Amino acid sequence: MFPRYDDVIAAVPAYERFLSVDEVEASTDRLLAAHPRVEAWSAGMSRAGHDLRCLEIGGGPLRAVLIGVPHPEEQVGTLVLDYLLESLVDTDLAERLGFSFSVVRVIDPDGMRLNERWFDEPGDAAGFLLRQYRPAFVDQFEWTFPIEYKNYAFAGPLPEARAVMRVVDRAPLDIYMGLHNAHGSGAYFYVSHDDPVLNDDLAGVLDATGLPTHRGEPEMPYLRAFRDGIFEAFDLRDDYEYFSRYGVEPAAALQGGTSSDAYAQGVWACFTLVAEVPYFTSPKAGDRSPGGLTRGEAVLRGIEVERELAKWLHERYVQAAAELSGASPWQRALHAYLTGVNDDLRAQTEMVAREPFFAEEATVAQLFSSLYLREFDLLEHVGHLASMAAAEPRQNDGLAAVRTACEEKVRERSAQLASAGAIEPTPLRTLVQAQLAALLCALDAVRERYRPAHPRLRVPRA
Repeated sequence: MFPRYDDVIAAVPAYERFLSVDEVEASTDRLLAAHPRVEAWSAGMSRAGHDLRCLEIGGGPLRAVLIGVPHPEEQVGTLVLDYLLESLVDTDLAERLGFSFSVVRVIDPDGMRLNERWFDEPGDAAGFLLRQYRPAFVDQFEWTFPIEYKNYAFAGPLPEARAVMRVVDRAPLDIYMGLHNAHGSGAYFYVSHDDPVLNDDLAGVLDATGLPTHRGEPEMPYLRAFRDGIFEAFDLRDDYEYFSRYGVEPAAALQGGTSSDAYAQGVWACFTLVAEVPYFTSPKAGDRSPGGLTRGEAVLRGIEVERELAKWLHERYVQAAAELSGASPWQRALHAYLTGVNDDLRAQTEMVAREPFFAEEATVAQLFSSLYLREFDLLEHVGHLASMAAAEPRQNDGLAAVRTACEEKVRERSAQLASAGAIEPTPLRTLVQAQLAALLCALDAVRERYRPAHPRLRVPRA
């Protein structure tokens, strides 16, 4: 499947755990000491004062920017970059690819540290859901890039976003990739342009690695699919139009700014890729056989599950919040979810009522995503509540009761969903191979087809 890079993909180690921030930094230090031709410069500082180093590795006339840990619980990219960087400096891979690379290995080290509690047991679904941390939307660097669109504007990029802007703006750019990954789903991709050859290659990546293609409901309900599991990249303008179309005032519902992908493409008209490989998956995620319900019935059942869970969370959030001496990252994340969930559910319900395709029979994959994967992902909010209660220095019986209730709910429901949905953890080696192979295929596509047809249109911002 990867004749040019079989040697690279086959040599990926059998990882058992994720690296900590300190381990990534130590690896970078060793790389710089052993390879003087690798340059490092400071793109900025994180909100907690951690130096955000960008590594520069030569190899070809085209330029790729790779950003690790775009969301702090998305850790597959730390292993991909650890392996890829060694390959770029120890072999002729960079020259074979024809690219030079600008790499920030961890763009959100502060949030990553809050996730380190589950890194040693990445296959424990309940442990992941209870211990992972995903920031509130407005606290995610990935969604704080400047945008002006209709009656909405955002001009307050976080320090980490400003660092990425410096990396992007530094020199002409051909491809940008934030190394995201999914929690529970089939595997899928976002690309900036519809390239049929690359689409075939990406489908081949999933076949070769044994990952099911995500054929259920898409991550965002308005996405445009080029083919199964390959979607056109989206940004905040798409959120705006979605809310506006289905009866929610966008300026009230939206938070933050646009994405790093949209920023990079706006500056350089470059290619962008996201490879969403899942920590947990199931053969049902790609099953096209009939599901026995209409697509709309399945989505509405999922909406009702979320509405009931949000009510359960709100009751216990109010109970726990009264006992807190101050805010925490988990409190901010949970508060943001509970504040926005009603607008989200209202728009989804209206979409089901209006769009005729929801009257069609759902496939098993669509049923699975609406009734199993949706709740599986929602349990992360229960985990945030448990962490919020545990983080309070002044513990009492009320906080202990909230934490116990959350832990019991996550362990019980995650086990039931995994059993009924045949949900299993994906081996880390498979995740790394799939994400790395997707990147290599995209680099070939940009070098061979994209750049000659799409000259740079803009200059970097001052």
